[in-house]
Amino acid sequence: HLSEFSLGKVTSLPRVDIMYACADMPPDLLDCSVANGAVGIVIAGDGNGNMNKATLQKAAQMAGRGIFIVRSSRVPTGTVGRNMEVDDDANLFIASDELNPAKSRILLMLALLKACSFQQIQDLFYAY
Repeated sequence: HLSEFSLGKVTSLPRVDIMYACADMPPDLLDCSVANGAVGIVIAGDGNGNMNKATLQKAAQMAGRGIFIVRSSRVPTGTVGRNMEVDDDANLFIASDELNPAKSRILLMLALLKACSFQQIQDLFYAY
């Protein structure tokens, strides 16, 4: 299977950070990430990519401002389903499907090189 991504003359990738969610995760961590140049954040959440309410609200605000938010899981097996426990459509979140946080980060960095739309990026997560 040939990839649609070519790094050709690329010397750097867009900054995408991984945040490991926990019960008391402070939502200002997302602010720090964006303030330092992140254009995407992968949230490695509980189970189906879940996070606490305050972080969920902050992530939705970030997504509304054009920061790409991927919900992934720190659990070693299983998928992160779209619109199951979190309203991904309303929050403009990308569900990682079968990709763990590290793989989600790489795919998002590559997708952002192509200037993909939110829906195109979600489709890439289903394809890869």
